[in-house]
Amino acid sequence: MSSLSTKANKSRSPRSAKIRATKAKKSALKKPKRPGKITTSPKSRKVAPPKQKQAASRKAVSKKAVSKKPVKAKAAKTGRKPVPKVAASRKASSKIAAKKRLVAKPPPPPKRQPSPGTLAAVRAFEHALRLFNRHDYQGAKRSFDEILKKFEDQAEILAGVRTYLAIIEQRLARAPSIPRNPDALYNQGVFEHNRGNFEDARALFEKALKADPRADHIWYSLAAAYARLNDPQKSLDALRRAIAIRAVHRSHARSDPDFTNLHDNEEFQQLTGFGFDFIEE
Repeated sequence: MSSLSTKANKSRSPRSAKIRATKAKKSALKKPKRPGKITTSPKSRKVAPPKQKQAASRKAVSKKAVSKKPVKAKAAKTGRKPVPKVAASRKASSKIAAKKRLVAKPPPPPKRQPSPGTLAAVRAFEHALRLFNRHDYQGAKRSFDEILKKFEDQAEILAGVRTYLAIIEQRLARAPSIPRNPDALYNQGVFEHNRGNFEDARALFEKALKADPRADHIWYSLAAAYARLNDPQKSLDALRRAIAIRAVHRSHARSDPDFTNLHDNEEFQQLTGFGFDFIEE
């Protein structure tokens, strides 16, 4: 009985309780912790929110702060609701457009009508230019020279005239060589005659006759060129030679406009029968 009472007293003593507590701590340190076992109290641990939610919440807070603060400040100062920037720019552009409409543009100055001298110079220049485009360089040169003499006060037109005269001189200097064949000379003479270059045509017909003196058509063309140059005697001599070779040129000369200025000439009338009535038997 004494031993049992001593054990019970030992277990109840404060020293034995301290010893048991220290043993329990040592055993707890030596034993490994079980997984999933809560070692600390739930109050001491704080659960942190995920990073994405934190960033989203910060952005929302910053947007609210930025959007609310300046609007409140403007409303507090002016006492009016803030106007959006797009509407303000539209109003400004409409005001500028209204100002532009109100400003009236001055009417254009009236155009000056050209003087009669200017119109005459332009017509003469156009005529000379037509001759130039037809490659009638001799006729164009004469027309341009007349413009230089008549219209000395038209500075703008005279500048163009001098330019074309320089071009004509260059082209006349590079004139092609004259052919020696009588047919080619005759064709070139007819071409110059139709262009109005009667002096050049006369020279070509005479060169063709030196190569072929019995060519009646060349004699007839030479007579027409002399008639155009107002040389009736030489024209009648050439026409007489053409009729002597071929009598058909008599009727040709009566209806040819190249011999119009010889219709009053008695020798021409006798040679061609112009003005006489022929009775066919």
